Amino acid sequence: MPDELLRQLMSVGEVDLIVGIRAHHDGAAIEQVIQQVESICLRTFVRDRIALIGIDGHRNGSGPAVASEAASPSYRSGALRTIHRLTIGSKIHPADGTTVRQLFSTADLLRAKAVAMISPSTVQLPQEWLTNLLSPVRRDNFDYVAPLYRRHWNQGLLIRTLLYPMTRAVFGFRIREMYSEDFAFSGGLLARAIDRDFWQQEEAFHSRTESWMAVQALETGMPVCQAFLGQKDYPVSASGAAIVDAIRQAVGTLFSLMETHQTFWQTTSGSAPVRTIGPEHDLIVEPVRVNRSRLFEMFHVGVSELEGVLSLILSPETHAEIRALAASDRGKLVFPSELWVRALYEFAAAYHRSVIDRDHLVQALVPLYRGKIGAFFEENSDATPESIEAGSESLCLEFERQKPYLMERWNATPEVPS
Repeated sequence: MPDELLRQLMSVGEVDLIVGIRAHHDGAAIEQVIQQVESICLRTFVRDRIALIGIDGHRNGSGPAVASEAASPSYRSGALRTIHRLTIGSKIHPADGTTVRQLFSTADLLRAKAVAMISPSTVQLPQEWLTNLLSPVRRDNFDYVAPLYRRHWNQGLLIRTLLYPMTRAVFGFRIREMYSEDFAFSGGLLARAIDRDFWQQEEAFHSRTESWMAVQALETGMPVCQAFLGQKDYPVSASGAAIVDAIRQAVGTLFSLMETHQTFWQTTSGSAPVRTIGPEHDLIVEPVRVNRSRLFEMFHVGVSELEGVLSLILSPETHAEIRALAASDRGKLVFPSELWVRALYEFAAAYHRSVIDRDHLVQALVPLYRGKIGAFFEENSDATPESIEAGSESLCLEFERQKPYLMERWNATPEVPS
C-alpha cells in the first residue's frame, strides 16, 4: 500500500461502513458520486462511522485527488459520527485487481463491518440504491448482497442469455447479477477473502472481483441475498468492441471461477433460490429498432472465419449444427436452447483443457453470442415481460438439465494425438 494511503488510514481509526467509488479516469465523476453518497449517509446511517473511498484511475497513488480534506477526518452536519474521505490512486484501470486489493486491505485495516462498491457507470445515485446495498449487511447480517435492476427488455442480454442461467446451473444458486460492479459484503466475508491465494494469481488482476466474492460466500455457506436497486441504464450495443470486451471480462471470469472452484460446483445439482429484497425482475417493454440482418451477417461471417478454431473447441456434432445454423435462411433465425447450452458447456470444458490460448477461446464465443441475441430479438420483438421471463426460466432449466453433460466433458480424459 502506498505510504500516503497508510498515513491517511492512521488518522481514521476504525469504521463501521466503507463505500468504494470507482471511476474510469475521471476524478470529477468520483467527486460527484462521493457528494451523493455522503448526503445519503447523513440521512440513513447517522450512527455509523463511515469512510468514503474514491478509486481514482488517473492517479499514481501519491496523494488524494477527489477532495481537499481527503487526508483528514471531516465532520458533517447531521451526522453523529465522522465521515472520512480517502483516495486510492492508480495509473491503471480501477477495475484492475491491484486497486481492488488495496481497497480490501484498507477495509480490513479499518475493521469495517460492511463494504459497498459503486460502479464507475453510476452517475446519479438515488438514496435507495446505496441503502438497499448496505442495509442487508449492516442490519440483516447478510454477508454478500448482489444487485437487481430495472431494465429495458433489450438490455443486459449477456446476463439474461448466458451469465445468469449458466452461473445458476453451475454453482447452484439463483443470483441474477453476479457480474455487476455494484455489490456489498460484510467484514466477515472480507476476512475470509483477504488472504486467499486468489490475490497471488494472475486472474486477480483481470477477473471481476464481485463474482469471485459471491462464490467465496456460496462455497462457505455464508448468507447471500439480492436487493432491488432500481433503474440501471447501459448503452445498447449489438456489435463492435463493447461485446468483445464484455465477453472477455465476464465470460472469462465465469470460466475462471469454474476452474478454481470445480470441487465445489461439481457436488451441486439443480438450483436454490436466495433471499430477494424487492422485486426479482422488472422489465420495461417498449418498441426498439435492431439491425437483425446485421447480427445474422456477423454470426455467419464469424462462424465461417473461425471454423478452424471452433473445430478445436466444439464437438463435431455441435460444430456441424452451428455451421448449419449460420448457413440457414436469414429470414428468421432460431437458435435452439439445447444447442446454445451444449455449445457453452463445450466452450467451458475446452477452457478447462486449454485447447488453445484461453483469451482467444473466450473471444471465439462472440459470433455465437451474436447469433443467439439475434434469435432473441426475433423471438421477443412483440413479447410481454411475462413471456420474456418465462423464456429465461426455460433457458435456465435447460442449463440445469444439461449439467451432467458439462461434467462429462469437463472430466473427460484428453485425447492424445497418435
